[in-house]
Amino acid sequence: MVAPEKVAASTVNPRNISLKWSWTVQKYSNLNLTCQVDVSDGDSNTKVFQTENFGVGLTAAVIKDLIPHWDYDVRVRCGTAQHFWKWGDWSKSVKIRTKGDVPDALDVWMKVKEDQTVISWKVPLANQSHGEIFDYKVSWAKTKEKNQSNQTNVSRSNHSLTLTLDPSEEYMVTVTARNINGSSSPSTIIIPRLNLDKSEVKTSWISGSNGSFFLSWPVSPNASCGYIVDWCPVFGNCIFEWMKVPPNRTLTTIFSKNFEDGRRYLLSIYACTESAPVLLQRREGYVRETKIEGELFKLKNKQEDSAVEVSWEPIPLEKQTASIHGYILYYQDKSGDVFNVSTDDPEATSLTAKNLNISTYNFTVTASTAVGLCGNTSINVILNPPADQLIMLTLISLGAVFLILSVSIIICYRHWACIKDKVYPPIPKPVLTENWLASPDEHTVRPLPFDQSHYSEVLDVPELHDKFRPPQPVVGQDYMPFTFSQTPKGYYNKPLKKLQPCLTLPTTGLTSRPGLPCFPINDVFPNPSYNLIVQGEDQQSQSHPEIQDGMPIIDSGYQAQSPEESFSTAELEEEPDSPISCVSTYILLPQKTSK
Repeated sequence: MVAPEKVAASTVNPRNISLKWSWTVQKYSNLNLTCQVDVSDGDSNTKVFQTENFGVGLTAAVIKDLIPHWDYDVRVRCGTAQHFWKWGDWSKSVKIRTKGDVPDALDVWMKVKEDQTVISWKVPLANQSHGEIFDYKVSWAKTKEKNQSNQTNVSRSNHSLTLTLDPSEEYMVTVTARNINGSSSPSTIIIPRLNLDKSEVKTSWISGSNGSFFLSWPVSPNASCGYIVDWCPVFGNCIFEWMKVPPNRTLTTIFSKNFEDGRRYLLSIYACTESAPVLLQRREGYVRETKIEGELFKLKNKQEDSAVEVSWEPIPLEKQTASIHGYILYYQDKSGDVFNVSTDDPEATSLTAKNLNISTYNFTVTASTAVGLCGNTSINVILNPPADQLIMLTLISLGAVFLILSVSIIICYRHWACIKDKVYPPIPKPVLTENWLASPDEHTVRPLPFDQSHYSEVLDVPELHDKFRPPQPVVGQDYMPFTFSQTPKGYYNKPLKKLQPCLTLPTTGLTSRPGLPCFPINDVFPNPSYNLIVQGEDQQSQSHPEIQDGMPIIDSGYQAQSPEESFSTAELEEEPDSPISCVSTYILLPQKTSK
């Protein structure tokens, strides 16, 4: 059979078209024909589908399930039912574009980050937008207050919106796309409230293969509308992607053109429910691990006796191009012998080499990963003997003491006046009346003349009498005691106005001598060192006089005071300005003035 002629679309709709053609051979109009319609993509020339139509003298066909606003290439061929294996020639290909329609419903997902929620939707493809997208409209409201919704328009160049929502409330978010034909069907997602019990799903490790991740999970009875798997890099901006899995599947392989080797990803599996999605599992891993760069460890060392502790800071995640399973510390001295210590703790930040000799060591830290040892970083350390450490500690201590003393001296210097006032308060000057020290002759005390010849012989005191003798008329001027009285000119010596009679003791071997003084009872105190003793009749005194401090003292003796001698006031008044001698054995008190 010859090919149909004048193939064209009689009716074009968004999702179907009607074709018509004609025959140049008139007899074909009476034959039972079977015609094939071949539909191909207008851009890629890929065969989309093929339909068969039956009829007598067939000249028309309807093509269904087409994409709105899409270009197709259509051609037709036919054959008779009697010779069904013999097909005629293909007609010329005809280009047909379907009419536009409203966009398809958007694929929407969310990501909650602390107090912010990111609403994102996939960019509609050409076979989904059905025309040029003008903008997007996002509306949100609490699930309890659906009538009080907020909404905003997002430009067609943006495909996400960040909202600040109350974490204790559940929200319903709706997103629609708009083109020249109208708005798409709304896509709705429920934002769950914050997990108040703080329970979190544990994260497990996953290893990628061939640039992809293979995931599987147990069936969830809550997954009424299937499962959602999302992923994003662990560090940096989390531009997340996701895919939806039908309810009857619990495994999938994730591919993405944005996957990068040596970059860690976090994958989450959710159950799609009629309300908010439920988190089921979390995985973390690399699509493909690569070796970690060298010299990334920032090493520090600390010597403790014969051991050296090498510590480091953790490698940032953006530079961890492989999962770390542990660390190894290699060290060697000048002899070239290599030793090592290791740990299987991926969170470790130090290792210690013990029992080292005093030498220079080279320490190298390396990370143990799935792709081998990598990230080598070295440091040279000179071990110091313990004495050096002691000297260093001593110098540091001395420096600290010097610093403290310097600070103390500076503080004391700046506050010296206050410290001096507290520690050494000023002594007030004495207040003197008139000319207290004007004339030294008025207050000069001369030593008492003393004749030791009177006491060169042994005293014989046979008995002690308790009666008083009459006072002697005159006392020698050289032995006259004195008193102080307060005068307008200060303190100076004056003779006593009234004297009490002296108590004397009569003796047989000692006569009264004009040079010996008497002792007034009321105005003077006898020196305690001046003691008297009483001897028996048949006992002869063996005492000898001694001189102490320029005065006579009779050892181990006792002599009662006698009133036989007294001062003559008249005689003292005759020479008031003459110097007065004072016997230092007596303490004289100032005489109270009578009113």
